[in-house]
Amino acid sequence: MIKARTYTLLYLCAVTLILFLSPLPAGAQKDMTREERIKILEALKESDAILEKSVSGDNLPETRHYIEGFELPPLSVFMDAVIENATVKRAQSQVEQVKNQYRIEKRNWWNYFRLNGHYAYGRYNVLNDNSDSFTDWYQSTTASSRHTFNVGASFSVGLGDLFNRPLRLKNYRYNIEQLQYTQEEVMEERRLKVLEAYNNVTAQLATIKAKAENAALYNAQMKISENNFIQGKIDIISLSLERARRSGAVTSYAEARVSLHNAIILLEMLTNVKIIKGK
Repeated sequence: MIKARTYTLLYLCAVTLILFLSPLPAGAQKDMTREERIKILEALKESDAILEKSVSGDNLPETRHYIEGFELPPLSVFMDAVIENATVKRAQSQVEQVKNQYRIEKRNWWNYFRLNGHYAYGRYNVLNDNSDSFTDWYQSTTASSRHTFNVGASFSVGLGDLFNRPLRLKNYRYNIEQLQYTQEEVMEERRLKVLEAYNNVTAQLATIKAKAENAALYNAQMKISENNFIQGKIDIISLSLERARRSGAVTSYAEARVSLHNAIILLEMLTNVKIIKGK
């Protein structure tokens, strides 16, 4: 856009120099031959060749589809896509994380109970030394297998943990509530940005068609004026003024195309909704 405006300014300066430095008076201009008028017209065409190239729109060929047959999806499509944004998803994930911690804290009362059990199996031998008054010492061995087990339960709770439990649960509820408010703020800010970008695209679409028709009208009028200049019906001053008006209309249309393209790209980046097909 800066280049287009620069070229327009240069063009107007060139026209002004031609108007004020032209050595031909009005009577001499009427006596100009057809060949001389054609040469002057060719010189004027060369002076704004850069402007024609800069506003031709070759660098943005996809914007040609914005004029005819282009339909912007409804606003609800973009608003629904806000929840797919990474910032919004992160806020949702934080809420779910604290909710899980809250569920775990609510189930901590199970830690007050303890279950215990024990089971053992083994084989043992018993060696005995025996004697009496009639016999000497002798040894005897006894072997057997044994199963042992026990099962029990216990209940233990700290008074501090018991009385502080409601406060801890309330603290989790407050954290969840604050994170939900933060999530709503993030979504609201995102929706406002999407709404602003959507309105910008809508405004650009509403004006670009009128600017395109205006540029086409001036292009047609320019051809008529050039033909009239060659035939001597108008002088160079009238032709230069007509070319200046035509250049302004073409430049305004080119700037509108660039603005529309940038607005649509921004809306796509905010919502991840594809608007420009085939890109």
